[in-house]
Amino acid sequence: MRLYILPLLVCMMLAVPAVAQRQFILNGQARIINDSCYQLTPETNFVAGSIWNSDKISLLQSFDVVARVYLGCKDGNGADGMVFGFQPVSTSIGTAGGGIGFANIVPSIGIEIDTHYNSDFGDPTYDHIAITRNGNVNHNSGNTLAGPVQAKATSSDIEDCKYYDLRVSWNAPLKRLQVYFDCVLRLTYTGDIVNQVFGGDPWVFWGFTAATGGLNNVHQVCFEYTSFLDQLEDVTICPGAHYPLRIRGGASYRWSPETGLSNPNIANPIASPESTTTYTVEVLDACNRPFYDSITITVSGDSLLVNLQADSILCEGTTQNLDAGASGDRYSWSTGEQTRFLPVTQPGTYEVTVSWNNPFCISVDEVTLVSKPQPQASLGRDTTLCEGQSIRYLASFPEATYLWSDGSAADTLWVRAPGVYTLAVSNDCGTAIDGVRVDYENCREVYFPNAFSPNDDGINDTFGPLHGGDVSEVHLLRVFDRWGGLVFEWKGDSDRLAWDGRLKNKPLPQGVYVFWADLTFRDGHRAAFSGEVTLLE
Repeated sequence: MRLYILPLLVCMMLAVPAVAQRQFILNGQARIINDSCYQLTPETNFVAGSIWNSDKISLLQSFDVVARVYLGCKDGNGADGMVFGFQPVSTSIGTAGGGIGFANIVPSIGIEIDTHYNSDFGDPTYDHIAITRNGNVNHNSGNTLAGPVQAKATSSDIEDCKYYDLRVSWNAPLKRLQVYFDCVLRLTYTGDIVNQVFGGDPWVFWGFTAATGGLNNVHQVCFEYTSFLDQLEDVTICPGAHYPLRIRGGASYRWSPETGLSNPNIANPIASPESTTTYTVEVLDACNRPFYDSITITVSGDSLLVNLQADSILCEGTTQNLDAGASGDRYSWSTGEQTRFLPVTQPGTYEVTVSWNNPFCISVDEVTLVSKPQPQASLGRDTTLCEGQSIRYLASFPEATYLWSDGSAADTLWVRAPGVYTLAVSNDCGTAIDGVRVDYENCREVYFPNAFSPNDDGINDTFGPLHGGDVSEVHLLRVFDRWGGLVFEWKGDSDRLAWDGRLKNKPLPQGVYVFWADLTFRDGHRAAFSGEVTLLE
């Protein structure tokens, strides 16, 4: 269970991914891949795609943008590239072709990543980057502010099915724009962009464009960190509150001061300062380059603490009512309900935000309910065993305790005597009970008739063991005449055993005959039998 207390505006911002929280305007072939990644163009000729954030930003403020860019897999027959740009004109800009979706946008600043050689634009033969103005990627026009230079310092090809790190840093006081590609500083431009390019108006839209022409490639961008969207905002919390600090885009993090932090070396420590505190974080990106951010947490007002309960179980088929308490005047659950009580029938994590206006404060709490099945006890059907046999009953319901009718708590019960046996299976959701009756019987009953009359009258026409199913195998049955001559022999299934008083298909004379049998019973016992049988007419 965790507890957050934060102002309503901040809470709403933290409830969604940082990049997605302020919607990008998508144009042309652009589409969303996930909450931080966008595809600008597919592998299709003569298309364009762009994404522009709907909120303008001020170039009077410094910023950092850390992203990963993907230029496709086609090298010699791939085109054209992408541009990261700033312009005050519109959020619906982007055209196909060699202008890379940024052509003729005036005024503008663009970071061009060009993967196609256009000799009439003064392009170098390698994949290159440049800083340009006014939507003009023709390097012969005088609108190139820096570059072009090879995009990747160690290779002329960036259309190699790989994502590359791109970082753009603007230092407003120094009026310095720097571009890093694949962890290496590739371009630097120093100049009064606001006045010389944008006519003194610092407010611009920002985004990415890409385009294809007679050749194509997939173009994608994934945001890691942007000052525009991810920058920490100062907040006011109530005394005793716990506030989640959240930043992203780094490979490592270091917060200071450490006082009041759950862990100063992670992206999202929980802050619980006793008094107003300013926290600063140093973030090292994937290229081990630092950027910094800070947040002031003001502690003020009265406490508002919401405590749902400790994480617990939810028994299958039951309803649990979560209570957010009576301390607030507005409630908002992660499921969309806006009531104090929430009936829950499914396992999961449930979060509630409770707000209070006197003084203004918000408390957030969550609880996780883990599903637990109702206990089941199943011993099967009643059974009958042979005398001397035993049977093993096994209890195997997970995460439960057992109690047998003999008082044992093991998972196994051996039965060796007749009777009724019960099992109680218990867990946090209740107890289930089942019982089984075990009876015993003699499984070695067999009878050999002492006379038979093979006269085809349907009564006692054959000789063999009568056993009602107790004999499972006849190893050998032999019948001899009074001189010791073998007149009948059988091995195998006892149900098919039958001597009809004949030898070589000829009737034998009436009289007394001797038999000997070797049998196995259904309980596994093996025994031999012998005796006399009289053959009658």
